[in-house]
Amino acid sequence: MVIACLALLLLLLALGLFAHPTSDDFDYAYVAREQGILGGVIHFYQNWSGRYASAAITLMFGRWVDLTQSYWMVTAASLLTLYAAFLYSSRALCRLLGLDRPIVLGHLAFLFYLLFIPRLDTAFYWLAGAATYQPGNALFLVFVGVWADYVGGPARTTRDLLFGLVLAALAALIAGMNETIMLVTVGLSVLMAVVVLRLRGPRIGVWMPPLIVILVSGAIAAFAPGHDVRLGIIGEVGNESLWRSLLISVFHALVTTLKLIVFGVIFLQIGFVRTLLTEGLARFHAIIGRLSTAERILLPLAFIGLLVLLFFPAAWAKGAEAPGRVQSVSVLLGTLVLIPTMAALQDAFGERLFPSRASVRRWVSAVGLIALLALSNVPKIARDIPRLQTFHAEKLARYALIREAQSRGATALGLPPLRTRMKVLYSKDLKPYERREENRLFGAYFDWHHPMWAEGPP
Repeated sequence: MVIACLALLLLLLALGLFAHPTSDDFDYAYVAREQGILGGVIHFYQNWSGRYASAAITLMFGRWVDLTQSYWMVTAASLLTLYAAFLYSSRALCRLLGLDRPIVLGHLAFLFYLLFIPRLDTAFYWLAGAATYQPGNALFLVFVGVWADYVGGPARTTRDLLFGLVLAALAALIAGMNETIMLVTVGLSVLMAVVVLRLRGPRIGVWMPPLIVILVSGAIAAFAPGHDVRLGIIGEVGNESLWRSLLISVFHALVTTLKLIVFGVIFLQIGFVRTLLTEGLARFHAIIGRLSTAERILLPLAFIGLLVLLFFPAAWAKGAEAPGRVQSVSVLLGTLVLIPTMAALQDAFGERLFPSRASVRRWVSAVGLIALLALSNVPKIARDIPRLQTFHAEKLARYALIREAQSRGATALGLPPLRTRMKVLYSKDLKPYERREENRLFGAYFDWHHPMWAEGPP
């Protein structure tokens, strides 16, 4: 499993060598050049969104990295940061739960995330999307890991304060990444405050600092003046009513929970996966056995509540949030609770989950594995690999056309449309000539200050 995870990681890193900047990337790069990092953060806070931390990351790449030559660094940074966060949180959670093989489980979790994240293109191969969501996911995993390390150790005042400060610093960064992971962190902070109060008494030094910071920083991000400007620019979206937004969020949370249960059932049918997770399943069987009936009900409800918080911003904004990137956070949460879900299913249904005959079990195991691979990102990756060189060449040809037009003093330029569309690499094209701002910023990145557009297909 470790080898499979590392092989997929290396393949995705290699695909990053063929990725190219698109759309909002040039906007951030232009602002970074004109106003600097801090000025750019203030600009976007006032004119686009309150995501101050993710804006800073995107601006730093735009200012200090040549996006046409070193764009692979975007993919490498987002993938490797997330990989390290998965391994850290796995180590911390395994130590807390008394599980062996944290390295194996960490790689298994990361493999599951990479296989089933809905949009690889905006997650790892587009700077504006990668910087907004993947560092937030990585910080959330570290936040979970730090809480696990705290709960697994002794209760002392100085230790409470130390962990409280670390958690507060992480909360401040998470709040500035995006609204979805911020709200999920609010929910987790409230949940952990309740856990600490029940298990260890007040201990306000550890749970109060992160809770206050995530609420205050979250409010600063949520009420940024740029949100109104952004919704006005997007135009075709607007705000839903509070109750309708809540109903939509509950619906998506329940659908996501159902998908998690289905994935849990399928994984239980696959023999080698069940064998690999034997220790973890046994440990969670023991934990479930110690829970009261009320706790068995409240824990799933708490998870569904986190999912409701996750989907609320997208529901409220009526489409202003990209659903594929929002779903990446739901996959992250699903990854964290997959083994407990499988254990709960076994506890509830026992042997009724499995066919009685061994030959049928083997057949179901094989079919389940094939089904999971078919639903994963593997087919998308396989489709893109033969098209990489063509896509890369088209992008390089565009850059060459811009330089050639500059050398001959042209005052307008129509670029040929991208003919190669990718599933994994982000391949959004320029707009036809409509005086679109994104076309102007694309040209400005190359010091082209004349009209530019993508010509329509012949």
